[in-house]
Amino acid sequence: MQVFKAMFKITKKRLPSALAYIIVFIVISVIASSNASKDSKFEMTKLKICIFDEDDTSESRELSELIAQNHDIVEIENDRDVIIDSLYYKRADYALVINEGYAEKLRAGDTADIFASYCLDESFSTVYMGQFLDEYTNSVKAYLSMGMPIDEALSCTEEALSQETDVSMLRNDKGGDAHYSVDFAAYFQYMPYILISAVFIIVCQVLVTMNRRDIRFRTNCSCISSSKYTFQLFLGSGFFVLAVWLLFMAVGVMLNKEMYTGRAWYAVFNSLIFSAVVAAIAVFVSSFEPADNILNLITQVLGLGLSFLCGVFIPREILSDKVLSVARFLPAYWYINANEMIADVIPFSSEGVIQCYLIQLGFAAALILLTLLVRKVRYSGAAISTNVRKTAVSH
Repeated sequence: MQVFKAMFKITKKRLPSALAYIIVFIVISVIASSNASKDSKFEMTKLKICIFDEDDTSESRELSELIAQNHDIVEIENDRDVIIDSLYYKRADYALVINEGYAEKLRAGDTADIFASYCLDESFSTVYMGQFLDEYTNSVKAYLSMGMPIDEALSCTEEALSQETDVSMLRNDKGGDAHYSVDFAAYFQYMPYILISAVFIIVCQVLVTMNRRDIRFRTNCSCISSSKYTFQLFLGSGFFVLAVWLLFMAVGVMLNKEMYTGRAWYAVFNSLIFSAVVAAIAVFVSSFEPADNILNLITQVLGLGLSFLCGVFIPREILSDKVLSVARFLPAYWYINANEMIADVIPFSSEGVIQCYLIQLGFAAALILLTLLVRKVRYSGAAISTNVRKTAVSH
């Protein structure tokens, strides 16, 4: 097992880079799990608003007080440049100007040009405050049209707009499963990207080192056969990938105490099979001995490419049919397909999940065969690729 031992000596030097990906993924997963909740309380958003009352009447002051009840009032100098700077640097979200003649026009039912504002185009605060002011003035006009005096109309409008209703945000999981919630399914959903990134950083770089010309020629001249050498490379790669996978499963137990119950077992096996696929991809890529910068590029292209095409980062229901047609030829698609079945995002079927397993295993087997073929062609022996020069020896 000399090759196996040599791999682990090299792995120790590369381990910190992979741990960075793994630790970040675990921390984000723990935070997301702790914040996950079935029910959440709706709370109205408060804006930072500055008000310039140029009318200075009881009617305008009453509007200012109503706005102050639901938002934070910011004092800013009434200067255009100062206001724009405040909006740009987020010291204020909205600047409202109550124009002179506001009260007179409101009594007459004319709401044109009674307000001016400074705001960022198409921002949330612009739409939010515009809708509020429209509701306020329309309510006042409605009460005035009923024959109410202005004071009573303003009072009724304030009472109507101040009504609060308790709202709870309920999420309806599609089918759901007692032991494999949608929240926990997200933990497995993003695992392919982390597996690819962490495994490629370690396994590929270690294998590229092991495939260096001087080391390979020395190995070919030793008593270790090419098949044993390749077998130990696969074994070492598989051992590291298994260690990373076991770490993720241990964290999964912390996030979901019922991980090893019911359908969650399907997700466990699904992630194990995909880990084997990732290991096979890493060994195959390393057989071409890419340089470090090329290897980093391949890692990002594979990690992000598979994630975006196959539904890791983007829900598959918003991907086009053409994208999904291409994704069917990638192993991550079948991993996500199985994960969504297990979480009841799409109808669950044990036969369908097993079919996804078999397709992923097919990808792994094909990659292993291609790796053996590539290694046989590229590394058939030191003597084949070494020029031997014959020299005469004088006696």
